[in-house]
Amino acid sequence: MTAVQHIAFTCRDRVAMERFYMKHFGFRRARVFNAGRPNEFVMTRLGSVCLEFFQAADRAAADRAAGEEGGSSSTVGFRHLCFEVPALEPVIEALKQDGVEVGPIDDSSDVSPGLRCAFFADPDGNEVEILEHWRDEDNPPPLEPRA
Repeated sequence: MTAVQHIAFTCRDRVAMERFYMKHFGFRRARVFNAGRPNEFVMTRLGSVCLEFFQAADRAAADRAAGEEGGSSSTVGFRHLCFEVPALEPVIEALKQDGVEVGPIDDSSDVSPGLRCAFFADPDGNEVEILEHWRDEDNPPPLEPRA
């Protein structure tokens, strides 16, 4: 493997999701599948990573995809999507101008100098994180062999 190619979302409103990620994170359309047909879906790109957006067939499918049937943050599956940003405040301000409620900034300088993050929900309620001053650990401990 060479890279993560894409992450796919089943959306309540595919167009709203596409616009949100294009506007706030700089994704651009990379490909449209089945253009103009009811089963149209879109691949967007930012650098080497793509987000793929599908329209849910019905409300029940959208609710299952969003984890609303008894799901929680501890449910196995998608947890959140994170973007590295140069500075949190300009991104937070742009999100707030669009009516997005952003949680408090979490200062994690005890983990890495200057590391800060904040969370919010995208138009479908998926948790999204923005993170500034990320730095990989110099020598992370190795993965333990299975017992």
